[in-house]
Amino acid sequence: MRAAFYECDITPPLGCNMPGYYRANPAMNVFERLYAKAVVVEDEGNYAVIIAIDTCEVNPLFTEVITKRIKEYTGIDPKDVCIHVVHTHKGAPTEHRPEVGQNYDAAYTDVCMRLAADAAILAYQRLDTAEAKFGVGSVEGVAFNRNYIVEGGEMVSFGPGGKKVIGMLAGVDTQLPVMTFERDGKPIGALISFACHQDCTGREVNGYSADYSSILSKELKKIYGEDFVSLFMIGTCGDINDLDTDPTHKRYPFQYRDYGKKMAKEAARVMAESKPVGGGVSVVKEEITLKLRQSDAEYVDQKTRKWLTAYAGMMRLRNLIYYHTTNKQTEDTLWLQVMRIGNTCIYVYPGEIYVNFGLRIKKSSKFQNNFVIENSNSFGGYIPTPEAFAPENDLYETSLCEGSRHVPEAGDQMTDRLLEMAEKLS
Repeated sequence: MRAAFYECDITPPLGCNMPGYYRANPAMNVFERLYAKAVVVEDEGNYAVIIAIDTCEVNPLFTEVITKRIKEYTGIDPKDVCIHVVHTHKGAPTEHRPEVGQNYDAAYTDVCMRLAADAAILAYQRLDTAEAKFGVGSVEGVAFNRNYIVEGGEMVSFGPGGKKVIGMLAGVDTQLPVMTFERDGKPIGALISFACHQDCTGREVNGYSADYSSILSKELKKIYGEDFVSLFMIGTCGDINDLDTDPTHKRYPFQYRDYGKKMAKEAARVMAESKPVGGGVSVVKEEITLKLRQSDAEYVDQKTRKWLTAYAGMMRLRNLIYYHTTNKQTEDTLWLQVMRIGNTCIYVYPGEIYVNFGLRIKKSSKFQNNFVIENSNSFGGYIPTPEAFAPENDLYETSLCEGSRHVPEAGDQMTDRLLEMAEKLS
């Protein structure tokens, strides 16, 4: 097996809009520099390429433009390339939010895409013999499910709103899987994943940062050297963030840095105990067509009456009206992907996926070791579980808009297909 990592600095100029919010959010500082990071793995002429970009959502241009440039310089087939974004809300201005008048910065996005491709091209040029090892750690006290079942049976988002909590819609995934690549016994880079929204920076961070994954990277460089590249991949966390309603758990300034340090300490422990994964590389990448939810005047009127008095109701109403007036489609097509490196499988979703889908993949996978990641290759929006769409619920992630548009069964359809695709990996 051969492998190599490379990272390119993609920090934008000040004043660019940081995506991840339904409002203008210009960057006024640089707290942590932003990167596009790549790993290229090759065995017997088969390739697996992962690029992780410090931005919030997959721009529809990314997959086509980046993979085309990589093929031009290396010959690697686009099906073997995963374009992943780490979902930082203080990242690069590549997101398209026309409903709030925020179009991506075209000039910057062009440069960003070329640099992201170059990270993979430069890693390809540095391919050399390496050994991959895998281990799994656990990080507690960072991730919390943000959907609550309150008295009366209703499910609500971001806290119970003064109502008595009787349960949670789902739990969390505390696993920290780590795949380390070593050359001559020395770590050269690692793939690391965790399932928590990268929106932990707080209001005091009014500038660029890749959130806790920035700190994870910095801390591991202190241990393994400046050339060590940690490529972070966000796990299934469409309903997970770092906010707990326990009154003893409060946010404090720059707490995301403590999260990153905590993860780095655990990752280093795991790396020291990891086991070889063996050889072999294979990739399957397929399109899936999913039906979209539709709106009508009656639905818009119903939600108008409800959301005018609901949490963040005006934002949700604005997004619904934009979708209602502009959507002309009944279905769309997204990319699914699975990658095998030795005895380890990487399951790749588009969109922001509820945690239970990731947990189901891990439980059902035929592979010994697993990563399950989201926000890759296509813009999928939120993908909740079917029970989240119950009519008595008012969950944020089910609010019909461009960012939550698929039918309730979409998540199960994607999960079933991913597990079927994994069966094809040789």
